[in-house]
Amino acid sequence: MDHAELQSMKAELRRMQDKIDELEQENHAAPVSRRNMLRGLGAAAAGAAVGGLAFAHPAAAANGDPILAGDTSNVATGSTYLTADTGFSGSNGVFHVTNDSSHNNSNASTSMLSVWADADAAVDRYIGLYAGATTTSPTTISSIGAKLDGPTPLKLMDNTNSGAPTTTFGHVGEFKVHDGDLYYCVFGDLSGSPRVWRKLAGTATAGSYHPVTPHRVYNSRQVAGPTGGPVHTGTPRDISVANAIRVSNGAVDVADFVPVGATAVHCVVQALGTVKLGYLTVNPGGNHVITSSAINWTTGGQTIDNAITLTLNSTRQLALIVGGPGASADVVIDVLGYYL
Repeated sequence: MDHAELQSMKAELRRMQDKIDELEQENHAAPVSRRNMLRGLGAAAAGAAVGGLAFAHPAAAANGDPILAGDTSNVATGSTYLTADTGFSGSNGVFHVTNDSSHNNSNASTSMLSVWADADAAVDRYIGLYAGATTTSPTTISSIGAKLDGPTPLKLMDNTNSGAPTTTFGHVGEFKVHDGDLYYCVFGDLSGSPRVWRKLAGTATAGSYHPVTPHRVYNSRQVAGPTGGPVHTGTPRDISVANAIRVSNGAVDVADFVPVGATAVHCVVQALGTVKLGYLTVNPGGNHVITSSAINWTTGGQTIDNAITLTLNSTRQLALIVGGPGASADVVIDVLGYYL
């Protein structure tokens, strides 16, 4: 095919395209079939395929008609938008993907995007994205109702700079992110009643509590050197609670019993062999400022314990501080659980 023949074929294709566009703009009782139109216009389409030519025409549909996608790849040079017209009643989603012929408006009420594989769904879903499926076997892949996967499986963001949630706005089931904190609305309706929000996670929260079988993590009577023996007034001591130890001899029994990243431990702290009147303060490791007391004793020779939640530093350490003129005591710590 030489240049002249190619130019002639392009001109013929443009004429055919103009004719199809003209027909599509008219009010026909049935949609125009491009396949039949091409058959009627001659064999130029076959030559176009051989020459690598194609009709340059955007996908379109009349208002209310479906958009039909073929089984070949489509390349777009610009964005494609699906929007509802001004008469949109809010009774069904803008775009649905489904293999269920029973799918209807009630399956995804007011959804912007609905992906559905079964019609057995509740009505009145006020959501932006909904993916659902049912199965009798929860172990199969079809039991997944919604799945977001990738390097970042799910990320909730707040780009509105609207601040932390208040009692004025919110509905049950909504999440809100503000300044690194994640909130969840547990109560809220359209009656004007105050909304109730709970903070689930954030930079200032301890995380989830992990109860464990109680295990000893420190016994000053079984440790030699500067981290062992009685703790004396004026000599703070930083200790690690990362490993569980044996009650009998203090040897490591479970490494990383309190895991890396733990923010706090719930434990029983015991003061033994007390000397004079005094008290014991337990802070995060490295913090030797006395602002409270965990245990108080009034005389020597006492054994006193207390169940308490203690904040850790970044290396899973606690600071033991004894106060009182000439006071001292041995210290034993058993961990009941940790926050992570």
